[in-house]
Amino acid sequence: MRKFSAFALAQLLTAILLLTGCTQIVYDSPPITETTTDTKAPEPAVTEEPAHSIPDKYTEREININPENFFEVIELEEAEGQTSQHYLMGYSGDGFIALSPYSSVTVTVHVPSTQYYSLALYMCAFDTGIDVIVGDPADYPEGTAVYHGVSKGAIYIEDETAFAPFMLNGIYLKKGNNVITLQCVSGTAYMDRIEIANGRTVSDSFYSMNTTPINPNADVRTIKMMNWFGEIYGKKTLTGQQVTSGTNAEIAAIYNETGRLPAIRTGDLTFAQSRSPYYDEEMTDLELAAQWAGMGGLVSYGWTWYSPSDSSHYYSSASDFNFARAYTDSDISMVSAETLERIYGDGEISRETFRLMQDMDEIAAALKTLMDEGVTVLFRPLADAGNGGYWWGDSKDAYLWLWRTMVKRFNEYHGLTNIIWVWSGEDAAFYPGDSYVDIIGEDIYNLSNDSGNVRFMGTAYYNAGAAAAAMTDCLLLPDPDVLAQDNARWLWFSLGKGDILIDEDGGLTERYTSNLMLEKAYNHESFITLDELPAFD
Repeated sequence: MRKFSAFALAQLLTAILLLTGCTQIVYDSPPITETTTDTKAPEPAVTEEPAHSIPDKYTEREININPENFFEVIELEEAEGQTSQHYLMGYSGDGFIALSPYSSVTVTVHVPSTQYYSLALYMCAFDTGIDVIVGDPADYPEGTAVYHGVSKGAIYIEDETAFAPFMLNGIYLKKGNNVITLQCVSGTAYMDRIEIANGRTVSDSFYSMNTTPINPNADVRTIKMMNWFGEIYGKKTLTGQQVTSGTNAEIAAIYNETGRLPAIRTGDLTFAQSRSPYYDEEMTDLELAAQWAGMGGLVSYGWTWYSPSDSSHYYSSASDFNFARAYTDSDISMVSAETLERIYGDGEISRETFRLMQDMDEIAAALKTLMDEGVTVLFRPLADAGNGGYWWGDSKDAYLWLWRTMVKRFNEYHGLTNIIWVWSGEDAAFYPGDSYVDIIGEDIYNLSNDSGNVRFMGTAYYNAGAAAAAMTDCLLLPDPDVLAQDNARWLWFSLGKGDILIDEDGGLTERYTSNLMLEKAYNHESFITLDELPAFD
């Protein structure tokens, strides 16, 4: 691991503040989660110099798991405060219950040992979501959940006319009595019973990672980075922080509180897209990213892609872009810009296809700038397609075509050798294939202290090539002890930017993550910070 002298770290932190290139922080790039403010604030100052060879303060807690066979059926109509219903067929016991949004049913289960359990919920519903919480129900002041327990994730049902089982695994329960809440978050849920059985969490077998980049022409730095990822995967988690475009404001705030720096600086390439309202002709953030890499840090970029249409936006509801019309059977990934313009004029490709290719070429140019600086990029475009909402999720066929075309055009036509391709499409139907993906990403927006181990295990359904799993976006900083408890050792996490972390003055808000948790995470032995990174040159 790289160790910095006190002098070198002082220089590094001074550089972080100077590299913002301005005395005001401007929240001017769109967040994926629509939570960033549009205000200006002064850059926070570093309060003290870090120590030489910074030691970790926190070690992993020992967790004793004692698996035993267990099975129990709980009829939900027997739960306190519930009214038994009988107007549907196929239920067991004396009836079923019906829940409307934000109503819940709470049961107590007595388990024989501290271990992981599975929960099968028998229900029928239409466009319904059920939050499974270990603990009491959540409150929803002004529509934002405040959890009193740990949410293990939601079960979503589009159309199920008969009572059928829907399962969650990896639910950590302690020996004795445990409260489990099923809370309706959308639609109307008709629920019959739950079955609790012994289950499992993430297995060590998940940590067999394919370290060969999908690009056979990947440069030496990128190959070394992937190999090192394979060495730490399943043992350590890289710290990552999203930044307000053109600044290092969030990173400075983290350092002021913890004395440590994230391993990964995550930006958004919307500033490099000329049709974006946040286009920056000066490409300030590319300079910051290159200098961050020069100080030993890792660089990541997403791309909130403004649609190439008259009503341009990344949300489908705000855009008039017809994504389905972009799909073509022709392989145009290696066609020159001049030829693309000609075949568009001849009517061989649609306007939508032509403009998508133009946008891709702009972003490739930005990534080439970083390649020329010797910077490897963890690149995460077209995120959350399977969740709906974004224009690139409107057509599965067009999405798969676009991803594969982008990979081939960037790697082969533009000759980019510095890209590690991170896919976070959130749905196996949108998975483009093992030969087009280096890392699997999951966006974890839980507001409770959950490791995301259920989602982690779900990544096995995406790929057969053993791609590593990373928590590519989150609202709440993961607790390293909970990740260790559940063996959910994500390759990295990337915490949200703007008012997810800092206020208008650049100070920490504790809106989602407490300062105590931030300090613990950045000084924990299982999390890797910038000063602990090796050199990849």
